[in-house]
Amino acid sequence: MKKRLSMLASVLLVIALVLSACGGGKNDNGANGGNGGNAANNDSSGNNSGGEPAQKVQIRLATWAGADEAKELQAILDDLNAKSGTYEIVQDSNPAEYDTRMITQLSGDSGPDLFWVSAQRAAQFAAGGVMLDITDRLASASHPAADTNDYYEASLGPFTHDGKIYGLPWLQQPVMMYVNKALFDEAGLDYPDESWTWNEFLDAAKKLTKDANGKRADEEGFDANNTVQWGFTLNGWPPAQMFIWQNGGEVITEDMKSSPIDTPEAKEALNFYADLVQGPLVPSQSIIRDRGFDQMFRNGQVAMFMGGAADNLDSTVENVQAFMVPAGPGGTHVTFGDILGMGINAKTKNPDAAFQALLDLTDAIHHWKIMPPRKSLADLETLKELHPDKAHSLEAIIASMEYARPYRYSEKYPDWDNIFWTQLMDPIINAGARPDDLIPKVKPLLDNALQ
Repeated sequence: MKKRLSMLASVLLVIALVLSACGGGKNDNGANGGNGGNAANNDSSGNNSGGEPAQKVQIRLATWAGADEAKELQAILDDLNAKSGTYEIVQDSNPAEYDTRMITQLSGDSGPDLFWVSAQRAAQFAAGGVMLDITDRLASASHPAADTNDYYEASLGPFTHDGKIYGLPWLQQPVMMYVNKALFDEAGLDYPDESWTWNEFLDAAKKLTKDANGKRADEEGFDANNTVQWGFTLNGWPPAQMFIWQNGGEVITEDMKSSPIDTPEAKEALNFYADLVQGPLVPSQSIIRDRGFDQMFRNGQVAMFMGGAADNLDSTVENVQAFMVPAGPGGTHVTFGDILGMGINAKTKNPDAAFQALLDLTDAIHHWKIMPPRKSLADLETLKELHPDKAHSLEAIIASMEYARPYRYSEKYPDWDNIFWTQLMDPIINAGARPDDLIPKVKPLLDNALQ
């Protein structure tokens, strides 16, 4: 839920070395999707032309799943393995230093056949040649998970490089605004709807922020030093980029060559963000650290919280429901959508079986995780059956998918993000710095990181 910070400089150096080592071209094991035939069109029974049962191919799958998630995943794999005559997927789930481990393994010959990958790493790995090009395989496959037209456009972006597709997303998680409806009712406020902009959000946050004497933040005599309930919370999450997009600005241009954080739209959004995190409507960072970021919302000390669609706040906390995040002041709806997916090692010895496993497992995860990045599965009744505990939030989640977008990732993004966070956002959030003072110094550094 919280923003994952950039990797340490030493790790980034390893990444650069790996990518330079892997960028020499495609592997001969079906990197163009042409050699060996399409596994999706093979006899799924696993019989060869002589009618004898073929031996199943073992497909190694690497994931970052923790113990509980890995157990749920194994049940899915057991079902897929039982049905397949082609492959047997063997799970290797270990969240510890996952990215570093994958970088090391994929640069050598010990890597898995399939691996989970974040949008950021997908962009790097695709550019570096360590992920199998599956473009032609997808085009000739009849599997529902292979229909690229069914995916939300933004969800495929991180897995696309130079017009080629190198993996498939299995989750796009839009940021939602979770609301404690009991606190809204107590304050006499209507719940958020699609008409909400920053103005309505701020007005509600003021009425939902109270001191120990019961005074609201919009009332005379409010004591900001003795606050017991806050309207909102912020600690670097949700990302400032989302607010910039909502205001019509950008942090990285479409051509990935510059960072226009000095535009009026970006400046206004960053100042809005700074006013929030430094103002009385949001707990101080020391209070957040002491009491817990999402825990304060769970305990009823915070009225509004922005988290991912997969968060369980609306299913485990009484009177909580997810709504769309507010639009920008001009009515522009945008939300950040975190994207996770899966790719095939370009050096796999079994590209056909790995591709078939990729399709089957991707589809299975689409029926497990929320939110599936396929338009055909963004159906209210279908999702209610799959996720009954989130039924009251699903309409807003589905609507948010139309406005969800990821960061603009490239192989240079980690360096850029490190500067954006350490030189701009961290001083704003933790040191009370103002965007107007920082932007002239930080923009050249960000631009240089993209060169």
